[in-house]
Amino acid sequence: MTDYICKLTLKELCARDIIKEEDIEVYRYGLQLLVATILKGLGIAIIGILTGLLKESIVFILFFSSLRIQAGGYHAKTVINCFIGTSMLLFPSILLLKLLPIIYQPYYVLISMVFSIFFVYLYAPLESENKPLDEEEKILYRRRSLQTVIIGNIIILISMAFSDKFVYYAAIASTGFLLESLTLIHALESEK
Repeated sequence: MTDYICKLTLKELCARDIIKEEDIEVYRYGLQLLVATILKGLGIAIIGILTGLLKESIVFILFFSSLRIQAGGYHAKTVINCFIGTSMLLFPSILLLKLLPIIYQPYYVLISMVFSIFFVYLYAPLESENKPLDEEEKILYRRRSLQTVIIGNIIILISMAFSDKFVYYAAIASTGFLLESLTLIHALESEK
């Protein structure tokens, strides 16, 4: 579906002389990423609305994605597999956190924070075939990954200290970081 949308859009842009035909591949890649991101976001929002977990979904995706942009991680081969994989991480995690008594959630947050920092420190960034990194970029993305997970975890801690009602959302945010950091390990294992 994304390929079809991209082909129609690029054909129209070429017909109107907005882009050059020799630049189509560059635009196709960027447009495919944009369309895939929009479709995945809409799909997750729809599931979030239908399950009554929209706020939780937004918190999870914000933290998961902010680290993913910097650290990389496992990449599915297709947009639909990516959507299914992300949904299979997101919704069961949120449902499990709903079952975890509120008294244990701060401990869970602290444990997940420690592990996410540890895994990011060990494995980030993880390049992919679509995003190979030179040595300078590896240093840059490593620093950004660590900054993202540390600053994000500080925000999580501050939100927990600010009000008890934010502990549940702090647990969801820390889960977003933890699960993204775990995709770094899975990707390393699949490369062997």
